[in-house]
Amino acid sequence: MHRGGIQKISDLLIDALFPEKPCCALCGAKLQKGERLLCSDCLGKIEPLSPPFCRKCGRPLEKENSLCNDCRGKIRSFIEARAFGAYKGALKEIIHLYKYRGERRFCELLSEKMCGTLERQNWPSFDYLVPVPLHPERERERGFNQSFLLAERISWRTDIPIYRGLVRTRPTEHQSLLDKGLREANVRGAFAVRNGSLIEGKMLLLIDDVYTTGSTADECAGALRRAGAAGVYVLCAARG
Repeated sequence: MHRGGIQKISDLLIDALFPEKPCCALCGAKLQKGERLLCSDCLGKIEPLSPPFCRKCGRPLEKENSLCNDCRGKIRSFIEARAFGAYKGALKEIIHLYKYRGERRFCELLSEKMCGTLERQNWPSFDYLVPVPLHPERERERGFNQSFLLAERISWRTDIPIYRGLVRTRPTEHQSLLDKGLREANVRGAFAVRNGSLIEGKMLLLIDDVYTTGSTADECAGALRRAGAAGVYVLCAARG
């Protein structure tokens, strides 16, 4: 059957089973035919970052092929980092609902946007995706690891397997509550690698929800490189 015919049947079934139209998860407007989770207006507000970027961390800049103040004069453990959009507006609200309110339905949308960002990069092929780990206490408290769920969906879309050997060795404060200097100290030495032989000489893609100062990405990438990884890139949903 033609794809349009399948979609029409699907819409009819949804209308029959759910006569009351669902609402947009952000603004509450009634969803129209063909809309899922978000209305067209809210979906249109989720826009990708536009170049030029810092060639290291992906922060938007005014000049092409430049480094931002955070990366200038600093040695990063990762090769490059990129994010889909800016951590503000509708995207920030979506990530907050996903991460702190347990709205896992947003994982599909975020992972789709991240895969689009990945496709636009001139990066090498990756051997493994590596989700940024939570400490077991934090994961029990939250009920899930938002970065791992993103990695699962990206793995499904790209066929890149997930490496689960990066672990957080101690609890840390929420990075969002700390200033730049304290963020670095908060995560210093907080990550370790198990089964490091699996990543020796491998290219890795670190997956996280939000990149802000790069402290977490640096610490994770440093642990992976010390375990023998050939290189680490970073992909996030949003850029703080």
